[in-house]
Amino acid sequence: MTSNPADQHKSGFARNYFPDLEARIQAALTQDLDPRRGTLEAAVHYALDVRGKRLRPLIMLTLVDALGGDPERYIDLATAMEYIHTYSLIHDDHPAMDNDDFRRGKPTVHRRFNDAIALLAGDTLLTMAFEKIAAQPGLPAETLIGFMRLITRCIGMRGMAGGQALDLEFSGEQDVIPDIHRMKTGELIRGIMVGTGEFMNQDSQRIQALDRAGSEIGTAFQLADDLLDLQGDESLVGKKLHKDGHNRSPNAALFFGIDYVRKEIDRSYRITMDALKSAGITFPPFLALMRMMVYREL
Repeated sequence: MTSNPADQHKSGFARNYFPDLEARIQAALTQDLDPRRGTLEAAVHYALDVRGKRLRPLIMLTLVDALGGDPERYIDLATAMEYIHTYSLIHDDHPAMDNDDFRRGKPTVHRRFNDAIALLAGDTLLTMAFEKIAAQPGLPAETLIGFMRLITRCIGMRGMAGGQALDLEFSGEQDVIPDIHRMKTGELIRGIMVGTGEFMNQDSQRIQALDRAGSEIGTAFQLADDLLDLQGDESLVGKKLHKDGHNRSPNAALFFGIDYVRKEIDRSYRITMDALKSAGITFPPFLALMRMMVYREL
């Protein structure tokens, strides 16, 4: 999977780099699932068999490539990150939370099946993620335990779940918006970057740089999402937009202004690039992915 310089074009990496990686991820996500085996398995398959950016596994596998490893070795670990993300979307869309009808270009899981099956599908994906992590070949048990500890912290009370709780309780307090963004979205992205550096046996300086870059790019990614809700095209994005104002959601662009958010995105992107440069991480596809995340060219 590592790119061959002879195959690279003037943009700095192979033209089919991301499409090939996305296709490999998509195949791995559903290869063990058969929707004919029952409603729950059908719901899990339905949630995964969609068009999507597959951003979190792309971050991991492209970073592996940047650090001199073979992305193909870590496909299962990367799919676990997409399982976690998809579980969070199913629960986020649930009537008990945001009550959305549309996700990734088709009806949400609770609309296609029912509320109870949607909850169980999310629960199943989360457990599948840790099954994948535990079964990752080629890494020592202590390395996998450390990776699992990091990711669980990033998606628990101090991360994704806690951020979702703050989002649900939000009643207009501007000062809590950065915490919501960092916890609900940024922490998993940071954890993936730090965790990849750790299982790739990088030194402490490089891992600290990945920590800083992950924190900044993760938050900027959510800020870009806030802008997208105000200015995006639903037919291209695949989910309902222009609802944050009506719901008084913690959208930074609504509370701080579009110009402010754009400046914050630019600031975080510069910090990310500086951190990666300081660590000697210059692999063109990985740097391109960082840019695509915040300027939504992906």
